[in-house]
Amino acid sequence: MKILDSDHYVALLRGQLDLRAFAAPDERLAITAISVAELTHGVHKSARRSDNLARLDVLFASVEILPFDAGASRRFGLLKANLERQGNLIADLDLQIACIAVDRGLTLVTHNQRHFKRVPGLALEDWIP
Repeated sequence: MKILDSDHYVALLRGQLDLRAFAAPDERLAITAISVAELTHGVHKSARRSDNLARLDVLFASVEILPFDAGASRRFGLLKANLERQGNLIADLDLQIACIAVDRGLTLVTHNQRHFKRVPGLALEDWIP
C-alpha cells in the first residue's frame, strides 16, 4: 500500500495523472485523514462545489483512509521536537501526514519532496511528471 498526498489526488482529479503508469495493478492506495480535510477544504472554496464534492466521494470510497492515530501522534511529537532543535521545521499538516506514513512503514507519494525529505525514515516517491 502507498499513501498518495493531496497534490497527487488533485492531479488525478484534474486528469493530469494516470495511476496505471505508476501503481501496480494489485497495489492498494490510501489517503490520510489529513489529506481528506485538505481536499474537502479546497472543494468548499471551489466554484463547482457540488460536482467536486461528488467526485471526492467517489475517490474516498475507492481508497483506504488512514487516521492520525495514537502511534502517529506520538511520532509527531517526537519528530516535531527533533526538527525544531535542528531549525528544520515543516508545516504541521505535512508532518502529520508524514508521521502516518512512517508509523505504518508506508511510502508517501508526493510532489512536495522538498518538505517531506526532512522527515527521517520516510520513504518518498513522486508520480507527477
